[in-house]
Parts: sequence; C-alpha cells; structure tokens
Amino acid sequence: MEAIESPTFTYQIEGALGARGKHGGVMLSHNANGERVTIKCLTNFGPNQLDIINRLKQLHHPNATEVLESFVAADGCLYVVQRYVAGTDLKTIFANKELYRRVDEHKYLDAGRAVLKALSAVHALGIVHRDVKPSNIVVPHGQDEDPTTVDYSKAVLIDFEQCANYPGQRGVRSSFALVYSPPEMLLHYSHLVGPSSDLFALSITLFQLIMGKAPYTDCNPEILINLMLTYPMKQPSRMTDELFAVLKRAANKESFPLPPRRMKPEKIEEILTKGIAERYATAADMLADLEKVEHPLREVSWIRRLLE
Repeated sequence: MEAIESPTFTYQIEGALGARGKHGGVMLSHNANGERVTIKCLTNFGPNQLDIINRLKQLHHPNATEVLESFVAADGCLYVVQRYVAGTDLKTIFANKELYRRVDEHKYLDAGRAVLKALSAVHALGIVHRDVKPSNIVVPHGQDEDPTTVDYSKAVLIDFEQCANYPGQRGVRSSFALVYSPPEMLLHYSHLVGPSSDLFALSITLFQLIMGKAPYTDCNPEILINLMLTYPMKQPSRMTDELFAVLKRAANKESFPLPPRRMKPEKIEEILTKGIAERYATAADMLADLEKVEHPLREVSWIRRLLE
C-alpha cells in the first residue's frame, strides 16, 4: 500500500514502524502540515471504538501521544492517525542489556510519574488505556541523543487502540498483555475494568524496569496466569519499603483459593472486586505517593542478591 485516503488528506506511506502486532501494523507518514505521523489499521474493532478514538482527540497532554484523525476506509479498516513520537520505548531499553544497565533507576520513577499524569487525563474522558506496558512508553529524544541520559519525566504514553469505556459491558472478551494485565482482564470480567486496571499494569511495568524482572515470570502462559492470580507480589530485598508500598497497593489483588474454572462466576467476581477495592482509585492518588519516593533501591550484599 503506497497511500491511504482519508476524508481530508492523502497519506503517502513511507514505511513500517516495527514489527506487525496482533492489532495491526503501524505505518509512517506525514500529514498536511508536514508533521510526522503514525497510522495504524485496525481490522477488528468494536462498535464503540470509533467513538472512543474520536473522544481521544480531546486529549492534549505532553505525556500522551496526540490522536489527530480517525476514519473507516473503503477497505473496512479503522485507521488511527497519531502524532509520531521520536524516541526509544522502554521495552527496547530493557531488552538491550548495555542500554539498560546505564539507566539510573530514578529515571524509571520519572517515567512512571509522567505516565500517571497522562493516565489521569485519559481517565477523565471516561476511558481506560488497557495496554500500559514498557513498549507503549516512549522516552523522546533526538537522533543523536543518548536515550539513557535524557529527561524521562517527558516520557509519552502511546498506542490508544485498545482503549475502552469504563465501566465496560459484562461478558465482553478482550485481548490482554500477559505479565502486565490485572486479574479482571485475565479472566475477561470487562465490567470491572477501570482506572485501577491501568495503575495495576503500570505497577508491574515499574517493578520490571527497576528490578530487571517482572514479579511473576514463567515461559508457560498457563503457569504464569496461575502465578498472577494466586500469589501476592513479593518485595525484593533491594527495593525500598516506600516504593514497594506504592507498587503493592497499585497491583493489589485477592488470591484465588482454587483455579477459576472450578469456581462459580459470582465467587470470582467477589474476589476480583475485593482486590480492586484496595487499589489506588485514581492516577492522581498513586502519583501523590510515588512523588514521595526518593530512592527506589537500597544497598544489599551480593550474596542476598544471588539468593533472590
């Protein structure tokens, strides 16, 4: 495809951005003002998706990418045009050991605070992001700048294609990001998904970035989901009490005594609701506590590190 016709402009496609994801590929182009933009084609979208993305055009925040245009084309795709953020996403930094070891952990706290500010604006629209994770957080910088030394408080939350209204409709099954998603998303209790679900995902993201690994890991998806539903977050010896208190509250959940398939839906909902009630209710609440955290890590012996 060389060009995409919108109701107002013809976008000339200049190339692809990264690998094609499960929700469609991302293409690079320029808009009528000469600004670089990304265009994503969504082939599977719900009846409310166009309305949600149109509402996101009201979002003008320095820590959130801007949705410029959205339209359904003759090919049946929902195209979402967003302002391009030149920089490096946190997943790329985390995956590159050389880059990752050069980033001071305080910078990840700065990025987390930036994302909370963006989420507060998103939630004010009655919308949840539903896909907060390292790959959707970009640290802006110029081509010649070192991505490990730039200002992480300018981090930008991107990729709004999975956004949804909250509260959602009961019984709707939606995709989720394993490792980062809260129990209500893992179990498809969409009517329970709300702002605290995004805060849960950000908590897991910050834990992974600061500690070098997520609180729950396993190569088998079924085992990983079981770990996420059953076991509470464990405090690493190097993480300060102040930071752990914030992350634990944001990612609070009630453990399941049995596999959910062996439980009645009303009991599952009771457990999920109880866990959600103990989380931060708003991004502003979590931000207020995260602002008080001065040091994410403390010094411990190398032997204790090896034992964890």
